Amino acid sequence: MKFDDERLLSAFKRIRKNARNGLGIVYIQRNACGGCFNRIPPQRQMEIKMHKKVIVCEYCGRIMIDPELAGIAPEVEATLKK
Repeated sequence: MKFDDERLLSAFKRIRKNARNGLGIVYIQRNACGGCFNRIPPQRQMEIKMHKKVIVCEYCGRIMIDPELAGIAPEVEATLKK
């Protein structure tokens, strides 16, 4: 298990070094990647919400997480309050 942790940490450091603004992990904003703002298909969004594996944006290479995992309120509630 220790080997996997070291491998993931080195991959994260590499992603973060190559990212323009230093963000290695981003969350989904308005059905798009929070780093490069390219649209994420609904099936990929469901995979991210399931938290089963590490999902990387196919455009910018950043790790994508669910907004709720990041502590961000769901967008649906924000639009209902308006």
